[in-house]
Amino acid sequence: MDEVDVALSRMLMRNSRTPYSELGKELGLSPQMVHRRVQHLMDVDIIRGTYAALSFKAMKAMWVIVHGWSRANSMDEAARELRNDQHVAIMQVASGNYVYVHGNVTDAVSLAELVSSVQRSAKLSEPQVGIVHTPPLDHSGLSGMDLRIVRALANDTRRPVNEIAEELGTTAKTVRRRLDRLMKEDLVQLSINWQPDTMGDMVSQIHLVLKDGVPNEKAAYLMIKKYAPGIIRSYTFSNAPGLILLTYCNRNAREMQETCRELEAEGIFTSVVPNVIRAIYHYPEHREAVLQDLLKRTGKN
Repeated sequence: MDEVDVALSRMLMRNSRTPYSELGKELGLSPQMVHRRVQHLMDVDIIRGTYAALSFKAMKAMWVIVHGWSRANSMDEAARELRNDQHVAIMQVASGNYVYVHGNVTDAVSLAELVSSVQRSAKLSEPQVGIVHTPPLDHSGLSGMDLRIVRALANDTRRPVNEIAEELGTTAKTVRRRLDRLMKEDLVQLSINWQPDTMGDMVSQIHLVLKDGVPNEKAAYLMIKKYAPGIIRSYTFSNAPGLILLTYCNRNAREMQETCRELEAEGIFTSVVPNVIRAIYHYPEHREAVLQDLLKRTGKN
């Protein structure tokens, strides 16, 4: 992947429903060229479809990443065992079997249950827990129609509004208005199933630990100004303010090493540690279970 493909992937992760014309304006490409690039990423299995799901905010949940070294004999087996925990959304496996499990929890009890589940399934001896900042819920709730729209987009976020309206027995105007609200209030996640393990490039989770007294804002400005072309996404944590996880794309090991050297030379980090991602496991059935449960509660299923 070149820098344009990285930027395109990053934008589609944030909103996979973004029109190709808007993506093209951001990237300096025609809509036709954007379409060709997206199709190529799908043809080589880097993008394996789009999906819609309720956001952590909409679920009134915290986004948590449990990570650490795994002693499991088989990562495939560990991933299969995690299917039994509906709190789990994604499992990433990096070099040396360093594991990152993304999940959602609602309170201290469910957090403890998730950590215990990951410890047991992935055999983590010393799990680290990062709580990603999630804005508080500030709306009256989701209606049955809202939930049905999300379900209609579950496996294809680019479906036309008219098609969704016909399926749900309502008007295109209603679908458009409700979907716009869901997106504006960050109640729905429209993203892509992204599989960097199919690439010849190297995608790493780079652990950055800030020096004492260095604000996150300074690091964020540096990332945007200097390292943005290779950044897929970044994570900061409310319970670990000095830690940044940076998902970064390089073309090869030498380029990754150079990126880490440059980060070390910035003088604001006490450590820069890359873990190369080698596999990603998604759990779409867990997203669907949450949605179905809420639909049953509204009596609109």
